[in-house]
Amino acid sequence: MPPLARASIFVAVLAAGGFFLFAHSRAESKENQATYAEVPADATPMPPAAATSPETVSVPVLVYHIVRPSYPSDSQAVKTLAHTPEVFDEEMKYLADAGYHVVSFGDLENHFKSGAALPTKPIIISFDDGWRDQFEYAFPILKKYGYTATFFVFTNPIGRKGFVTWDDLRLMHDAGMTIGSHSLSHPFLTKVAEPAALWSEIYNSKEKIEKNLGITVSEFAYPFGQYNSDIVALVKKAGYASARGDYYYGTEQSAGRLYELSALNAPTTTVLFARKFPAN
Repeated sequence: MPPLARASIFVAVLAAGGFFLFAHSRAESKENQATYAEVPADATPMPPAAATSPETVSVPVLVYHIVRPSYPSDSQAVKTLAHTPEVFDEEMKYLADAGYHVVSFGDLENHFKSGAALPTKPIIISFDDGWRDQFEYAFPILKKYGYTATFFVFTNPIGRKGFVTWDDLRLMHDAGMTIGSHSLSHPFLTKVAEPAALWSEIYNSKEKIEKNLGITVSEFAYPFGQYNSDIVALVKKAGYASARGDYYYGTEQSAGRLYELSALNAPTTTVLFARKFPAN
């Protein structure tokens, strides 16, 4: 395997646990490498809050990270989250063939806030972190099927090798994609002890995207899916309309959990995808 050349890397190293951080390396040799670090065992999600409204609706929320060709050097950890462009295309085609209708987080928010109707079998597509592979491979496929998706980016590395640029984000937004915040630096928010730093991660990332793109950012995704009641309160205070976790409590979403939306990593084979989201 030829060596990686001038790779740009974002790596988080933490000890023991059961969840992973994606660390992505983009090289000029066209080889990509990703590694994962485990999350501490005490980094647990906040339990689902009781809904303030009895109304619930079934809306699966898909989370994608890696969409690019596979490489012999890919580790097993990478393969657990990686989709080749071919598989991603097959999954997008399957959604249409199986009668699913892709909606946005804004559509879900409007459903609960103003009673706006949702189509039958609604589903939300989202991407995390802002890797440029998503722009290069996933974005054209989304356009091919006329789908919208939300790209949650953490803002510090935007424009660095391996990450999207502001121009990339502008093109995606102009094509109907939603750009959401994933914090400034992708920390465990529950581990940020300094209140000013925590607020900056949540609010300044929103402000930075809005300033650079001239848009309003209404959606937030908790890094690692980690949050607690204080963090939820800050997300609301920052002016977001909803927030997505990375923990799968099922497909049921409710007005009382707009800031704790359940989500799952998209299955990486079409067989598993079809099993998880049956046509009937």
